[in-house]
Amino acid sequence: MITTPNSFSDLVLFDLKNDSETASTTAAPVQLVYFSAAWCGPCRLTHPVVKDIGKEFASKINVYEINTDDMPDTAESQGVVSIPTIQLYSGGVLKDTIIGCVAKNVLAASVAKLLEEVALNE
Repeated sequence: MITTPNSFSDLVLFDLKNDSETASTTAAPVQLVYFSAAWCGPCRLTHPVVKDIGKEFASKINVYEINTDDMPDTAESQGVVSIPTIQLYSGGVLKDTIIGCVAKNVLAASVAKLLEEVALNE
């Protein structure tokens, strides 16, 4: 779980090509950021989906959770206006956003598509 804005910047908003130090500690080409809150019912339904996707793509993505109650400024700065929100980043750039509950196959397809795009650009 990301607990500080600096952690978010260091782990998610970096450029793999231009930040070799971060790239060496963050091997995955895609970062999935899950914005949620403990009181949010749809977030509780989405959490197992995100966890399963993290396991399914374990060597290819990094999964981070942000509690919007603890880090409202980070959520706001990333354009999160509703939770749950899942954002997919590559090279520090936002590539896709999914808002609301999501089925595992839909999220898996989004992750697979982004991984394919990343592989084509290498």
